[in-house]
Amino acid sequence: MDTTETTDTNAPNAQAKQAALLKIIDHARALEQTLASFFDDSARAAVGTVEVWAPKDHFAHLAVWQTFRARRLEAISTGNPPEEPESNDEAFQKYRDNTWSDSWAMAMRALDKNATVIARTPEDDLTHPERFPWMNGGSFVSGVVSSGYLHPVEHVTQMYEERGDLAAAERVQLESVAVVSGLFGKGEEYGIAAYNLGCFYAKRGRVDDAIAQVREALAVNPRLTDWSKEDSDLVSLHSLPAYQALYVG
Repeated sequence: MDTTETTDTNAPNAQAKQAALLKIIDHARALEQTLASFFDDSARAAVGTVEVWAPKDHFAHLAVWQTFRARRLEAISTGNPPEEPESNDEAFQKYRDNTWSDSWAMAMRALDKNATVIARTPEDDLTHPERFPWMNGGSFVSGVVSSGYLHPVEHVTQMYEERGDLAAAERVQLESVAVVSGLFGKGEEYGIAAYNLGCFYAKRGRVDDAIAQVREALAVNPRLTDWSKEDSDLVSLHSLPAYQALYVG
């Protein structure tokens, strides 16, 4: 796989990317507040299962991964990555008895921790794609955008769909692409957002829209190529000539 990062003349410089990351955390906070506003007292008191999470389980889940991302940033000073977090099922069992207030506070602390660590991390360390072997050629910027912002986007999308509001679900996805493009330019981070939108369309049978977004994503972020060939979200496209053409040449 070609992992050469596509040059984007509109992308922010390193210092601007640090400021953009702090803004993306603000967007994540707003998204999670939107998600929280969906639920009344009864929903907030619900106890979920491994198969069907209660609302509070979503926040615990987001907090686990956002805290892991902050610890990865902290590891810049040591060069040693933190251990991967527990599996989703294990995390569910660990936090299932949390109250709504506990889970909400946990989620907000995770975002606060990310903002604190980002603000004190040297710009070069945030953006250098090969500083640490365990980053697999990626930058911390893309990791924070994915875990800190695009991950909550997926949960908000799910909540809208469960309520039958497909237009709102699509709007959240489209807004995420616009937000990432506006803050980071049309580079690696934008490619991830566009790819997620392509997956959203593929899972809903919107073939032409899905292929267009995946094509856009792979053009600006070739690192996604190998994953895209295995991603179950795109399986509905695999037999289509237009999809197969994405990987020719």
